[in-house]
Amino acid sequence: MGIFVAGCSSKDVRQETVATVNGDEIKGAELREVLGAPAGVFAVVEIPVERKKEALDQLVAVRLLAQEGRSRGIDNTSEYKEILQRNDPLVRIKALLRKEIESKLKVTNEEIKAEVAKVKEANQGISDADAAMRAVKSVSGSRVQKIQEDLIAAAKKETAAAVDPKAVERIEEEEDLPDNVVLASVGDEKILYGDFKRILRDLSPGRELRRRDFSNNPALVGNILEREITMRALAAYAKKQGVDGSEGYKSTRQEMERLVLRSMVAEDVAAKNVEVTDKEIEAAYAEHSATMVRDGKKVPLAMVKEQIRAALRNEKGKKAIEAYIAEMRKKAKITVNDAVLPKV
Repeated sequence: MGIFVAGCSSKDVRQETVATVNGDEIKGAELREVLGAPAGVFAVVEIPVERKKEALDQLVAVRLLAQEGRSRGIDNTSEYKEILQRNDPLVRIKALLRKEIESKLKVTNEEIKAEVAKVKEANQGISDADAAMRAVKSVSGSRVQKIQEDLIAAAKKETAAAVDPKAVERIEEEEDLPDNVVLASVGDEKILYGDFKRILRDLSPGRELRRRDFSNNPALVGNILEREITMRALAAYAKKQGVDGSEGYKSTRQEMERLVLRSMVAEDVAAKNVEVTDKEIEAAYAEHSATMVRDGKKVPLAMVKEQIRAALRNEKGKKAIEAYIAEMRKKAKITVNDAVLPKV
């Protein structure tokens, strides 16, 4: 039972074109990653071709929406550029992690076979395809986590990333702590108290930030600072490792561009189709009346009206996006390389 195909042939398939969307190529590695193979390193031949086509459909939809975004000129807007700039450290980090996975992740057929047997024993009646997918994620998952942990440790060591516990204690002790107090450092970068408050505001947009929300919660403060120094250390380490400008960085950057464009177009399409009437809310309330019970009593419509409105708006938005993609598919030139799919 061969689940993985490794070696030269596997590497070739990673670079093979599995589909094109108006001339834009989708490579084997990208499809593999959607199917659960980290960085597309291994081929999972046990996954049925039909399921691979479903995953490919998702990638095609992203391409179509991204292309639509470019045709609308969204990629020239300040909002788009700002989002990309904000996410550039993430692009750098993801490119570095993929590079590490490509060089260090090793999985043998024997290990996967043993894991498939365990999965089948624990889940009677599970299909071979589902068992294979779970086995792949189980075996590679723990190893990817180890690669990630080692990478974080190396980045922190290289950049001398650290939180100052005494400075953190001052958040609880001093009501008017100056914004320029250094809470943590990563190389030459300093994370100030003012930076910390800005990060907190970004985590809860639209909500007023009050000192009591975090001053008596050292665990929250510690977690946020630890996450921040980890991200900054990884981004700096990636830069030092020469990730910027590499093929891995370019492809990860293109992926981020597509996702941002996809989101911006989808939001716009959904926003134009979200009108929900009181009549529709009343109909949905009546349809689900059996579930609208609390403590043995029927929940009044007034109490759940806005929740129903939000659910209907979300549902309408999704349907509008699906219909929009379906229309784009009709006009697009999409090709699928059926000969490659079994080897992906």
